[in-house]
Amino acid sequence: MKYFSTRFIYANNLIHNYKLLCEKSNHKIICVVKANAYGHGAKNIVKILSPYCDFFATENLEEALSLRKIYPKIKLLVLGYCIDFEKAIKNDICITCDNISQIKQIAQLNKKAKIHLKINTGMNRLGIKSLRQFVKILKFIKKNQFITLDGVFTHCFDTQNKQITNIQIEIFKKYLKILNKFNFKNVIIHIGGSKMVDYDTDFAQYIRCGISLYGYDESGVKKVQKLCSKVLKITCVKKGEFIGYGETKLRSNKKVAIVPLGYGDGLPRNFENLYVMHGKQKLSVIGKICMDMFMVDVTHKKVGVGDDVDVFFDASLWCKGTSDTEYDILTRLNNCRANTVIVVEK
Repeated sequence: MKYFSTRFIYANNLIHNYKLLCEKSNHKIICVVKANAYGHGAKNIVKILSPYCDFFATENLEEALSLRKIYPKIKLLVLGYCIDFEKAIKNDICITCDNISQIKQIAQLNKKAKIHLKINTGMNRLGIKSLRQFVKILKFIKKNQFITLDGVFTHCFDTQNKQITNIQIEIFKKYLKILNKFNFKNVIIHIGGSKMVDYDTDFAQYIRCGISLYGYDESGVKKVQKLCSKVLKITCVKKGEFIGYGETKLRSNKKVAIVPLGYGDGLPRNFENLYVMHGKQKLSVIGKICMDMFMVDVTHKKVGVGDDVDVFFDASLWCKGTSDTEYDILTRLNNCRANTVIVVEK
């Protein structure tokens, strides 16, 4: 074992979530594994889901290439900007485009390329925002022998708000109506955003799912990741003494356990208001989180050196009292120095 801590990835929960999302949406799912699968480990997630899912999306080409080396047959889409078009084409990776300049650069390579056009329906990040520009792009693709229009998609930015999301859907449908007039064959229509499985999306073949795949933002899903560590040391700190950085002073005598994880591993600095679990016992964090370790109050608790503690099991708990979201918490865990174990329950 390289580290004191262990990250557990629960394969059965992940598969359960995938199947549930397919069932709820009555669609195929594009599994979003960007940012190292939201801090879960993209290679592990694809390994578990590839027998069920045929389509995965990353943020950049580097992420896609790392998966392509291991999984030669899965469909891969780069959702962000792709700079090395030639490398993407060589590795059969779909490229997201949102302007005709990009598409012309790809066409100049004289190599068969698969592109997905992103439509900006209101998020104002990436995407085509003009129907006229969309028509111009479609006309160019129609005449070019090297460009295959593999997909058209959009992203909904506030799926908790049904009014805003339905407006985005209606805008997207205007583009799809134009697309249909060009008679392209086998174009994949997909739409993404947390909770999109709860909307009427009969116009699409795929729903892109990210955080709900990992156990958040959707009813019935199960948490996929748990982070555990061990008690490194137990010490006694007297009333009036300081503990950790800053000026945290104890108001009573405490028995304190040291756990070897810290903000260098992605723990939030304000974690002192929360707790970890030792079996069924809650252990309150005491003092400020250090870079590589933190302290918990084990006064009157049966805890020993080497005992296991569950540090992370629900990102929502870490968000309380902060401006952080589950997305922030999960992706920060990419820094975590821990061994990874995939748990498969029979």
